[in-house]
Amino acid sequence: MLNIHLGAHKTASTHLQYSLRLVRDELRGHGLAFIDPSLLRSEPVRLSNVLSHEPGSTTEAACMQELDRMRGDCPDLLLSEENILGGTHRQNMFSRKGQIYPDAAPRLARVIDLLGGGPATVFLALRDPAEFHTSAFALQLNMGNEIEMRPYLAGRDPARSFWAELVARLAALDQVQHLLIWRYEDYAVLRPRLLARLLPEGTAELVPEPPPSNESLTQQGYDWFLRRAMSDSEIDLRVLVRRARNRFPRSAGHTRLRLLDEAVHARSASAYAADIEAIRLLPKVQFLLP
Repeated sequence: MLNIHLGAHKTASTHLQYSLRLVRDELRGHGLAFIDPSLLRSEPVRLSNVLSHEPGSTTEAACMQELDRMRGDCPDLLLSEENILGGTHRQNMFSRKGQIYPDAAPRLARVIDLLGGGPATVFLALRDPAEFHTSAFALQLNMGNEIEMRPYLAGRDPARSFWAELVARLAALDQVQHLLIWRYEDYAVLRPRLLARLLPEGTAELVPEPPPSNESLTQQGYDWFLRRAMSDSEIDLRVLVRRARNRFPRSAGHTRLRLLDEAVHARSASAYAADIEAIRLLPKVQFLLP
């Protein structure tokens, strides 16, 4: 069994990965090798680095050898890494025509080949476009790469849904046998069923449910951050956003980040619903609903 969890970014991927990492050894005892970003983003694998170069390099051979070593004699493999889709920087996440993760299909195909070939079942969470844009912007804000939403959008309509086109590209790969898709908004409810599909039979109950990870900047925190970022061009933005998160946490009653107006969110919700209906009709797709 080869299962590949692609994310997407900002769809509770880190929470799921952390949950599974806590029981990595127990899962191996049941015949499943779980490989996640903690193993894929460091030497000797550096998967994103391998995917950014042409096939046939010495780094690719070393990566393939290490992935095989990580799997060992486990009959089942679950690999989880949202960066297979691509990066979150505004120049990487969208093409000039607004296509999300433009290199996702060839990157996924290469990963499957690195793992010894398919067929693979691919797992992918989607998110309301306006909320996705806001959360992806906040991620780049945390990295010190962005300050304001408008430049980050680079002229894109934040209410336009783009998921069906991405899923169609992934489904077209011969190495992909099935795609299991769900909405990020349903993650909490679907989590037990999702784990049952990701893992060998009878092992889902081994996985704990830790608190939410990667708490995002609140609206009050962003407003505080923006005032100071605009008044001091020399300040380290990463330090400033960290201070904003600590000073205005959700736990203190501060509201979640909301940078787009209600009309945009309404259009986004409508486009998202229509996109999901289109995805449910695509070949190879099973859409997981509450």
